[in-house]
Amino acid sequence: MTHTLIAGAIIADGEIIGDHPQDVLLLNGHIERIAPPGSFDHLGAIPRVDAAGLLLTPGFIDTHAHSDHTPLMAEDDTSKIMQGVTTEVNGNCGFSLAPIATDFESDYASLVRRIFPSFRHDWRSFAEYLQELRRGEFVTNFATLLGHNTIRIAAMGTENRQPDEAELQAMEQLVDQALEHGVAGLSTGLIYPPGVFSETPEVVRLARRLPRDAVYSSHMRNESRFLLRSLAETVEVAEAAGVRCHVSHLKLADLRRAGEMSTALDYLADRRASGVRITQDIYPYTAASTMLSALLPPWMHDGGSVALLRRLGSAAELERAARDVADASLDFENYALQAGWENVVIASTGSHRFEGESLASIANRLGLQPVEAVGRILVEEELQATMIVHAMAEEDVRTALADPRTMIGTDGLPAGTGGRPHPRAFGSFPRVLQHYVAEEGVLTLQEAIRRMTALPAEVFGLTGRGRVLEGYAADLVLLSPGDIVDHATFADPMRRPSGVRDVFVNGVRVVEAGTWTGRRAGGFLRAGH
Repeated sequence: MTHTLIAGAIIADGEIIGDHPQDVLLLNGHIERIAPPGSFDHLGAIPRVDAAGLLLTPGFIDTHAHSDHTPLMAEDDTSKIMQGVTTEVNGNCGFSLAPIATDFESDYASLVRRIFPSFRHDWRSFAEYLQELRRGEFVTNFATLLGHNTIRIAAMGTENRQPDEAELQAMEQLVDQALEHGVAGLSTGLIYPPGVFSETPEVVRLARRLPRDAVYSSHMRNESRFLLRSLAETVEVAEAAGVRCHVSHLKLADLRRAGEMSTALDYLADRRASGVRITQDIYPYTAASTMLSALLPPWMHDGGSVALLRRLGSAAELERAARDVADASLDFENYALQAGWENVVIASTGSHRFEGESLASIANRLGLQPVEAVGRILVEEELQATMIVHAMAEEDVRTALADPRTMIGTDGLPAGTGGRPHPRAFGSFPRVLQHYVAEEGVLTLQEAIRRMTALPAEVFGLTGRGRVLEGYAADLVLLSPGDIVDHATFADPMRRPSGVRDVFVNGVRVVEAGTWTGRRAGGFLRAGH
C-alpha cells in the first residue's frame, strides 16, 4: 500500500470551499481520509506534500477535447495537465477515431487528416481502438463520446444522401457496440461532412440507442443567424430520445449579432424548466477554431476529400462557392460572412506556410479573391489546414459563462500539428480563474470550480470523480488562486500558465512545483450510466 499525505490545504471539494486547513490522505489512487491537521502523524515517515496556504481542488474536467490520439503519441501532450486538467472528454463534434469500415477507410482517413496529425490506425472496431490506446499511456484520464460523423462514414461513406434502412441499422449497431465499452454518449458535428448531410430523424434514431443518463452532445448546424433554430433541433433530439442534452461550445459566432446570447440562454432555461436536462460548455475566448475547409458551402464536400479537391481545382466550382459564401440568405455556417475575411486567420498548415496570416491578407498578397485563396491553400496543403475565426463579442462570452449550467471545454485542436494554434488549448482553465473570476467577477471562485469539476463529472457519468471526498479518485490540483496567470496568447499560444503548483492523477503527483514530471498516470474511464 502506498500512502501520500497532502498536509494543511484549504479544500474546495467541488461544491463548497472550506474555511480551515485539512489533511488529505491518499492511498492507492484514491482519497482515503480527510481529517484535521496532525490526524495522520501516527503513520510516520510517509510521502508528504506541504500544502499550507494552497487550495486543493478536484482535478479539472475538460468537457470538450479532441485528444483522441494523444495516448498514441510518443511525445507527452502536457497542454491540459499543466492547466490542472486531469480528465478529458473526447470524441466531440461528431469525430471519434473509431469505428472504421474497410470499405470506407479512405473516406475516414482523408477526413481525419484534415485536423489530426498523421498516425497509424490499425484498428477497425471501437474495442480494437481502445485496446490500441491502452498499449500507450494516458497523460490525463480519457473519457469519450462516439462520433456521428465517424459511424456515418463507416456505414455509408461521405455521400450527400439519406441512409437506407440497412445503413441506419448498421449505425445503430455501432452505437450499441461502443456503449458496451463505456462511451459517455453520442456527439454530432452538423457543420462537417458527412453529418452536415443528415436530417434530424436520423440523429433521433441513433440517440434513442443511448441509456437515459447518457449524453447527446452537439456541435450544432448553426451558431450564428440560426442559433435558436439549431438549439431547438438539439433539444428535440435529446427530448425525443429521453437523454441528457449538451450543447457543445455554446457561442454566437456572428459579429453582426452581438448581444443576443441572452435570448439563447432564455430558450434553454425554458426547455430546462419543462424537464429537459440541458447543459452547455464554452471556451472563454471570442475566437473559434476549426479546419479551414469548414469555410466552404456543404455541397462542395459531397463525396469526400477526392471530390472536394477536384471541385477546388475548378474555376467554375470556386466561383459558385464564392457566390454562396457572399449570399446572406443561405443557412449554412458561413464563417467568412459572419466574421469577415480579415478575421479569419490561418492557424496551421501541413507545410507551415501562411500561419498567423489572415485570409484577407493572403488573398491580397496573392492577387486572388478570398475564396480562391482558400482553394489554393487547401489544394496545395492537401486539405491539411486549420484556422482561427474571430467572430464573437466579449459580452456574449460573459453572458454564457455566467449561466449556472455552463461548463468549460478547451476545444483545443489535436496536438502534434504545430503552427500557431488557438491559445484555448493551453489557457482556458487558468483564463477563467484569472480573468473571469479574479479580475471581472463574472462568477465566484467556488462556482468556477464547481463548473470545472463536480458538474461535468455528474453530466458525463464520471463516477467517483470531480469531488474531494473520501473514496473518490485522487485526481487533485493544488493551486494558489491569487497567483493564477494565463500566459497563452494568440501571438504566442503554447505558453504554460503559472499558479498551478501540483497536479495528481489517480494519486500520482504528475506536476510538481509547476513542472511536469513525465509520469503518465491517466486511464480510460467508462461512463457510469
